[in-house]
Amino acid sequence: MNDIRELRPARPEPEGEKPAYMPKLPWKWIGGLGLFIALSAGIYNVREREEEAALRTAIMRAHKQDLAPIVSRFERTVSKINGWTVKAANAKTVEDFVDPRLNLDALHKGKGLYMRLKAEDARTADGIVTGLEVATPDAIARCLGLEPASVGELYARGSFLTSKWIKQADDADGVMKLRVIADEIKQRSTRDLPFVASATGSDWFMLALERGENRREAPVDIYLYDLRNDKLLLRSRVQAEGALVAARIAVGGVKPGAYASGAQTGAAQDCSIASGLRALAGSEATSFAAAPPEPHKAYEASAPATAPAAAVPAPSAAAKPASPPATAVPTDQP
Repeated sequence: MNDIRELRPARPEPEGEKPAYMPKLPWKWIGGLGLFIALSAGIYNVREREEEAALRTAIMRAHKQDLAPIVSRFERTVSKINGWTVKAANAKTVEDFVDPRLNLDALHKGKGLYMRLKAEDARTADGIVTGLEVATPDAIARCLGLEPASVGELYARGSFLTSKWIKQADDADGVMKLRVIADEIKQRSTRDLPFVASATGSDWFMLALERGENRREAPVDIYLYDLRNDKLLLRSRVQAEGALVAARIAVGGVKPGAYASGAQTGAAQDCSIASGLRALAGSEATSFAAAPPEPHKAYEASAPATAPAAAVPAPSAAAKPASPPATAVPTDQP
């Protein structure tokens, strides 16, 4: 028992000396690595802020300088259309009016815009946008021998020119968001700008407001405006007349198809409305001996073809307004 050594508790080393059991840390390397990481993060943040500022500046310059002429034309056209539409939709009565110099048959010589909405959707600017999203094609303009561009397409393809859309660049809080905005401006300038430039150079605008659930049973208010001189050319409340009688043909025991619905025979009503406008403007009434065009086919035929990418000018070149073509729209006061 006397051979066993006495166990004594461990005691700290004298002050100023490092305990032998403590591992030795490479503080020099740790400090250098920390400094490198801090510098790298600082440089990355600086570069991110510089790129963010550069992208935001480029976007604003493209909108306010390169696209400025077409932005101005787009805003001016939209303002006119919205103002006329809201005023017409809120009108209690409609009195027939025709500019005596108007030649309805010669409108095809100029470019035009067309929009049809339910009157209840057209009483506010926001309602116009909502109504255009659910609007369906019709054949009123086609029955008049016209091929105007769609206002709904103009609003949709020109949305990137609005101040509300470009405000995204001011509100964007990161480089990735700004890159997306910059790329979209580049793509839409190539894809949509030619159509917007052409549509905003239109000579006239035709508005059709439905006063009921459909164009067969309720009247339609038709307005025609001179976009160049901001003049009303025609105003009338038209009620479609007549009916297209649908028939079924049975062939050799084959089950006959269903009768055409009222919606499917709408082109006949549209041509009836067009005939009423012709009569009001002093033009020769359209004959209904031939089958009227189908609304969807009429819409597709009136849609302008998109120019190929190779032929699309740069934003600064495409934005230059072209001289308006000759048209039959009167240019002076009555």
